[in-house]
Amino acid sequence: AALADGGSPSSSSAAVAAAVVDATVVEFGACNGEVCDALECASLEMKKGERCSLRVSPGKLAGDPRLGLEGVCAERVVLIVEMKDFEELKEPFDMTAGEKVAFCTARKEVGTALFKSGRVHLALLRYKKVADVLSYVDDFDEASKTRARDLKLACELNKAACLLKLGEFAEARGACDAALKEHGRSAKALYRRAQAAFGLQEFEACARDCRRLLEAESQNKEARTLLKQARDAQKSADRETKGLFSDMCRALGKEQDQGADGPCWRELANRHVQIRYDWGEDDDDDDDGGSSGGGVGRPEEASSRDE
Repeated sequence: AALADGGSPSSSSAAVAAAVVDATVVEFGACNGEVCDALECASLEMKKGERCSLRVSPGKLAGDPRLGLEGVCAERVVLIVEMKDFEELKEPFDMTAGEKVAFCTARKEVGTALFKSGRVHLALLRYKKVADVLSYVDDFDEASKTRARDLKLACELNKAACLLKLGEFAEARGACDAALKEHGRSAKALYRRAQAAFGLQEFEACARDCRRLLEAESQNKEARTLLKQARDAQKSADRETKGLFSDMCRALGKEQDQGADGPCWRELANRHVQIRYDWGEDDDDDDDGGSSGGGVGRPEEASSRDE
């Protein structure tokens, strides 16, 4: 059953943004994008026979025609889900090198289709899975090893593209670093790392990667455009910093212009007289515990020191 804006299925739920849906059995292949994002993600975590309540926000992530929620626009949707059964497939650690390459090739193709359809979160999960499975390939045969490294490079680059779209610039930079570790002169990795640096407002790092890219591809229009944007942004940031520093200097100058007649300077002068007096530097006037110049009396603590 599914309803919008929380709660549990009841007669009072009929007035909310999405009507209560009758219980429906849905069969699908996990991780292929056949159902909504909410069911895709939940199906990977649930045990057989488990029943749970999924609170989905934004509600569009639960949009699925088979659930009667196509085009849902509610802020939040709650799905009451039960895992009836699932078929266990071979885990990657039980696969041969060739099977791992075939499995990861299929996962990458699914990720590409999801990305093109705008389902960026799911696409990112597919690319991350490939990168994890192919994190160690030293025991592969040479043909499988070459193919695996190419797949891992492509998926690291695609991870960066997904993360950039999601505004996760620091993670995107990390994916680009991993890609450059595999292929130090990858134009896509350099450009996407430059984009990530720009998003993090690290304009010098952005410009540096753009220049590295232009050394190899001098006519790369995207890199030239990004380089100009980084330079302009850095100049703007420098102007703001210069203005802030100037304001600080002006404020400091105003305080200094108050001179010795200002209240803060008079207070400091009095404190100086008091400190000298307390430590016995004017012993000639110490007979009656009186005053010195400014008429400041001896504190009790200082008196005990003189005794």
